Amino acid sequence: MSTRISFTLENDLVEQIERFAQEKRIDRNEAILRLIEAGVVKYSEDESFVPVQQERGFEEVKVIKRSIDDLTVTVRDLKKEIRVVHHILDFEWQKEPRYIPQHKRKWWEFWKGI
Repeated sequence: MSTRISFTLENDLVEQIERFAQEKRIDRNEAILRLIEAGVVKYSEDESFVPVQQERGFEEVKVIKRSIDDLTVTVRDLKKEIRVVHHILDFEWQKEPRYIPQHKRKWWEFWKGI
């Protein structure tokens, strides 16, 4: 079963993949597949193998920061909406007439039962 995947690569990594594909005389997709398979085999054989952590590019950090800011604004707006809904529900609940049992009423509150 094949799966279609879309991802973004840094320019340096794209150049390395292109060089690998040219050396092996294969197309770029086949080169990516071979490199992924080789990485999986290496990872499963050698338990001490740890992939190199790449530092994130400046543009990627900007995108992540913008996403976090958007999420913060959305959560803040949601918090305001919840407060408004809570206030409306509380107000409606207070407005709702409540039944007072007959034996709890005072003698001068006879008109409430009418």
